[in-house]
Amino acid sequence: MENQMKPFTLLLTFSLMLSIAHAEKKNPPKNDDTVEEALSTAGKKHFPEDFKFDEIGTIEHEETYFHAFVGYPKDGNYRVLIFDNSPAYLGFYAVEYEPVDYEESTVLLDDGAEGFFNLRLGKDGPLDKIMIDGIATPFVKNENLTQVSKQMTATETKPTIAYREWTLRAKGREIPVTAIFVKKTGSKVYLKDQKRGITKDFSVSMLSKEDIEYLREIDAL
Repeated sequence: MENQMKPFTLLLTFSLMLSIAHAEKKNPPKNDDTVEEALSTAGKKHFPEDFKFDEIGTIEHEETYFHAFVGYPKDGNYRVLIFDNSPAYLGFYAVEYEPVDYEESTVLLDDGAEGFFNLRLGKDGPLDKIMIDGIATPFVKNENLTQVSKQMTATETKPTIAYREWTLRAKGREIPVTAIFVKKTGSKVYLKDQKRGITKDFSVSMLSKEDIEYLREIDAL
């Protein structure tokens, strides 16, 4: 029996080791100054004058973590501030009930009657709108973060100007040429041949669809 258990024990140990190796580590904002800077960068809507906040805790969600804070605006209500695990500030929910605790995927709001309202995260994080005590509560997004993400995505996907293979069509033939884009003047595209180092102009109509798309992506067309 002991020998039969050994393979199972080894398999279980290996599985646990894999889970630990692949588990994402908690990465909350380092300190209050980091939180304050993130809120300030998001704008006055997210960081009004004399705004105070406290930590709620790190919430385990799916295979990552979110970090929640409670904010105290002057209107006497509360804000649930949400950071992802990068940790970037995502935005907040404005709520009437005080956030007092948390559990997996959920911030717990004191309902005033020895119970809680659940502020639950969606599959990918904060939902655009949640229901709390029958009231629809929108998530106020950090729009600055959205703009930065869009700019980063555009920067990452935009190709660089470098030597690549072009396909030139002439007299019914397709001629592959390794060259780098130099400039475009009128209907002519100037390419520098990698092998000979010579720059020559070609009509745009000689280029393949892939070449035309590349020129559009680098804003040459």
